[in-house]
Amino acid sequence: MPEVFREIELTWDGEEYTIVPSMLLLKRIKAKGINNLFLANACMQGGADTIDLAVAHNIFMKEAGVTIGEDESYGFIMSGTDAMIGFQMAYVSAVLPGIDLGKKPVARSQKPRAKTRAKRKAT
Repeated sequence: MPEVFREIELTWDGEEYTIVPSMLLLKRIKAKGINNLFLANACMQGGADTIDLAVAHNIFMKEAGVTIGEDESYGFIMSGTDAMIGFQMAYVSAVLPGIDLGKKPVARSQKPRAKTRAKRKAT
């Protein structure tokens, strides 16, 4: 069975964490009354609910093994830092793994492929 979820990177307090999202992780967020699809869409369109995003951040960070409070997650979301924008992209990637945000899934085993060069058009 092919892998559905891509590995994502999260930044907290200057440290990098890597997790692979799962249905269980998304169901934990849904159990809090948050519609993952609507929140991911709001992240892409702008205007995501900051409280819902903070709850999702808190759950993701706990999945990464970080001890973090809800108020800390809310402060992070309100910070508007590059790390917060990165979290929104990671969240969208987790909820909608078919959307390419520049990260490719890591294959567990790959067979070498023949390399081909693209031909350039003469101008």
